Amino acid sequence: MTFEQVFEIFEDYMEQDKELEVVKTKKGYLRIIWYDDLPYCEDGYLCQTPEELFDRLLEDCQSFHENRLTKGCRELTPEDTKRAEELCRPYLEKWKEANGK
Repeated sequence: MTFEQVFEIFEDYMEQDKELEVVKTKKGYLRIIWYDDLPYCEDGYLCQTPEELFDRLLEDCQSFHENRLTKGCRELTPEDTKRAEELCRPYLEKWKEANGK
């Protein structure tokens, strides 16, 4: 698995999530979550392997869908969590295909 393959897997998600940015650094890829339109980030995480980047983006994708389902205005229900997991399942399937599993 390469970083490029991870980007291909998550291409559509990364286009949807306007607060997400992934930047190449000397030490790997830095995943950044920006806080609305403010000039500082809410969260940053250095991913040194494609597996780390995949795991981080999968978690971000899950959170993104949970937030969309609740519109950020109510508590998350078990049904919301299940639906968000279903929306993330295609990324796991693509990962398994790319890794021959």
